[in-house]
Amino acid sequence: MLSKIMTALRGKANETGQAIVDTQALRILDQEIRDAEQNLKASKTELARLMGQRQVNSNKADTLEAKITELEQSAEAALDKGEEQLAIEVAERMVALQNELDAERGIVSEYDTSIESLRGAIRSTENQLRQLKQQVSVVKATESAQKAQSAVAARHSGQSSAMNSAVESLERIRERQQLNAAQMQAAEQLAADESGSSLDARLKAAGIGANERKAEDVLARLKAKKNSAQS
Repeated sequence: MLSKIMTALRGKANETGQAIVDTQALRILDQEIRDAEQNLKASKTELARLMGQRQVNSNKADTLEAKITELEQSAEAALDKGEEQLAIEVAERMVALQNELDAERGIVSEYDTSIESLRGAIRSTENQLRQLKQQVSVVKATESAQKAQSAVAARHSGQSSAMNSAVESLERIRERQQLNAAQMQAAEQLAADESGSSLDARLKAAGIGANERKAEDVLARLKAKKNSAQS
């Protein structure tokens, strides 16, 4: 039982830790990028140090090579003068310097290998960081959009009842306006009935009763009157 309790506690702790990581994911990612940038900066500093040290050893090798060339000329001059023993001493010195030169050239070669390897790692890291930053920008934009959508959804769910109430209020206003219009139309009809204008309008529409006086009718009446007087 105790073992199960401990397992449950570890599981809970893991869930809590994972929840913290999830909620702080972008902040953690930003810090990891800053750490990578610091490491990249340190690598560039180390590259500069290696290049400087390589130059020191290269200059030393150049100096040794120049010295060996000078001693070779001295040995040839000693031989020309018959100073063979002196020439041997010069040759021994040349051998010692040649050994030093070979060692320095070996060191320079090792520096060249290390420098090239570190340069490659720096280029690769810079490319990865650039791509990572671009992807982080996309992730942050998506995160902001999703938060905005979530906020809108939350407000919508919280205001749905208010929206429904507003729609109902709008319908009630429309119904009241329609009722008012019907009432005003009925009042106008009642007023027309009381004044008789409604009956006159219906008779006129049916062609019954007084017709509208027209200029043509008046002219026809005058002509008829004139003709009657002449006859």
